[in-house]
Amino acid sequence: MRWSADHPVRTDAALAPFAAGADELCPDADVVEVLRYLPGRRVASLVRLATGEHAVLKVFASPRARGNHRRLARLAGHVPAGTVPRSLGADARGHVLLLEHVPGSVYDTTDDGTFVAVARRVGAALRALHAADVDLDRAWTLADELAQLTARAPESTVALVEHAIGRLAIAPDARLVVAHRDCHPRQVVIDRTGAARWIDLDDAAMAPAGLDVGNFVAHLRREAVIGTRTDAVAEAAVAGFLAGYGTAPDDVEAWEELARLRLAGLATTRHARPDWTARLCEPRRAEPVVAR
Repeated sequence: MRWSADHPVRTDAALAPFAAGADELCPDADVVEVLRYLPGRRVASLVRLATGEHAVLKVFASPRARGNHRRLARLAGHVPAGTVPRSLGADARGHVLLLEHVPGSVYDTTDDGTFVAVARRVGAALRALHAADVDLDRAWTLADELAQLTARAPESTVALVEHAIGRLAIAPDARLVVAHRDCHPRQVVIDRTGAARWIDLDDAAMAPAGLDVGNFVAHLRREAVIGTRTDAVAEAAVAGFLAGYGTAPDDVEAWEELARLRLAGLATTRHARPDWTARLCEPRRAEPVVAR
């Protein structure tokens, strides 16, 4: 495997010990570009294989690769072709994962017309994932989500999070489905045929369907809140997404509010935009948002 001298696998002490795992999977590959880098945690790179084809190589500081490979392999036979990327293998130590590269446009980078036009396909692709008749080897429940939301809330959203948890009606025993769990517009690629394809299933688990649906809707509306899209475009995308998904979970509005509060917290802690936090914390409608 050929790395550039300034690649995070060379410069990040938490990732460097696992660089050799790439030699097991693609010894003659070259790095084309770094796609995403989280210091001390992981890096994803677009690589060119000896065959000339492209793939995505992920190096993790924790041994996540084997489990990710196993879950994607389980999904492969239970979702329509192209819904999720194929895993091409994991190294023996479990820190390096090689994946099919999905060429196309990341959904949230598309123009307004495309953003609305393909929203229905995105919803249908999520429904296909949720309908997969397979049991992944880990679960994420309402209790897990609330614990994480509470633990990560900055001071500016703590009271709102506690209030929401106390009043929102979400079924604690909802049926678990195959869920993406990090379900937002940057996790969707629109390929050359116009099909919507999910990527980056590192957090996939059995979870309530409302978690994904509510999270995606919250992200679509966030586009308007932070000024990336107009309200009209965001709401048209929401309508298309929900129409493509089909019958939404009864508690989807409650899940959306939890996701909105999480995004409000991240606006401060990750993006240093307390103004976004303030806007995201504003109630979207006058009446309380509860499950129907």
